[in-house]
Amino acid sequence: MRIRSITAVAALLLVAAAPVAGTSWTRAWTASMWQGSGDQVVTVENATIRSAVRIGAGGERVRLRLANDYGPALALGGATMRVAGGKAVRVTFGGEGSVQIPAGAPLVSDPVALPVKAFDVVEVSLFLPGQARLETVHETGGQPTQISPPGDHSAEDFAPVSQSKMRPLIAGIDVLGGKQRPVIVAYGDSITDVGSCPNDAVPICRWSEVLGRRLAKAGMPHVVVNQAISGNRVLTPGAGPSALGRIDRDILAMPGVTHIVLLEGVNDIGSSGVERNGVIRPVITAAQLIQGYRQLVQRAHERGIKVIAMTILPFEGAGYHSPEREAIRVEANRWIRSSGAFDAMIDMEKVVADPANPKRLAAALQTGDNLHPNGAGETKMGEAIDLRMFR
Repeated sequence: MRIRSITAVAALLLVAAAPVAGTSWTRAWTASMWQGSGDQVVTVENATIRSAVRIGAGGERVRLRLANDYGPALALGGATMRVAGGKAVRVTFGGEGSVQIPAGAPLVSDPVALPVKAFDVVEVSLFLPGQARLETVHETGGQPTQISPPGDHSAEDFAPVSQSKMRPLIAGIDVLGGKQRPVIVAYGDSITDVGSCPNDAVPICRWSEVLGRRLAKAGMPHVVVNQAISGNRVLTPGAGPSALGRIDRDILAMPGVTHIVLLEGVNDIGSSGVERNGVIRPVITAAQLIQGYRQLVQRAHERGIKVIAMTILPFEGAGYHSPEREAIRVEANRWIRSSGAFDAMIDMEKVVADPANPKRLAAALQTGDNLHPNGAGETKMGEAIDLRMFR
């Protein structure tokens, strides 16, 4: 009798965990993680951390993906998810609410019964009962991580005792609903990441979200996720692994990816030969940057993923601009336009350049540092992308 009861319970658990027939998981939000240092490391003890992210697709259930690429094994005392302002739902991992996040590895939750709509803001709360030094992070100054008073506050509102511009551990959210949807990855540096962008910004201050909303409005099934890192470079590690070094983790291992939209290279150019903290960074050439692009395309094509490139934006007047670096940008852009190496090309330089001086960003479309587009600029970028490229 006891054996039959156990068998019945096990069968029920299997049914509960199995996806509904005709449905599949789709990645609806992502963050590319990197190793923080100094004040980028989030240190807590017996506290709850809460982060809010905007997802790009809806479904009847969600699944949380945590990453601990750069830290030791970590005790997780509990986790919840909720649509912002709604009721928190407990998250389990293999049926357990309290688990270890493995060292140097991800942790994927069980399905969570939390219906969500496209572009909802979802709050993720993690209770860390011990002393935790969180080095696996993503910068998100526009939507800071909230840190609670002592204790498990994951299922309730709390008045934060502090906050951090870094978002630790949270690397992805999947949604369950219908067949798996095609995923477009926005890949690049701070111009794509826009760590200073709040979830409720008006105008929308990430071109990737503008693109995602346009696709949804057009009735297209594609979901846009953002795998950019502020300060990132194509060829060499800097803020996080290089684009070449992280493509396997951040794109090729992700189910359903059909397209990469690539905007990266200005940091390679701008840091070429620059001295920082007594160290001179390698001098790069346009040919080396082009070879990096070729490698990204080749590796994506091996998985049947199309690569759409944007031309590198103007940056005259930025702190690391010089005539020699401008020449590299011009040569790289000429190759992006004419080589045929990419599946498609968006001449984004011309979208945001100052008509009176094409070497500079238009004043009304930038933050004032001559490098980063502002909300109006990001919106214009997202609106300039031809949706027919994804059909």
